[in-house]
Amino acid sequence: MHKQIVEIAGEAVGALMPHARGLRFMAVKFHVWPLDGKVYADPATAREAVTAHIAATRKAMADRVH
Repeated sequence: MHKQIVEIAGEAVGALMPHARGLRFMAVKFHVWPLDGKVYADPATAREAVTAHIAATRKAMADRVH
């Protein structure tokens, strides 16, 4: 089994595992847990989704503070 580590800003946040329909994301950090189990066509698409999720989460947290 071949897995790929997903790193964002130098931090490992998950792994991509082979799946019948593509690559399944396995979260290893709480802040990306909502993406756990999602299947992506390729590593680039998975990384884009993780990056977008993190950005949206940070924005939502910042909006709560202000």
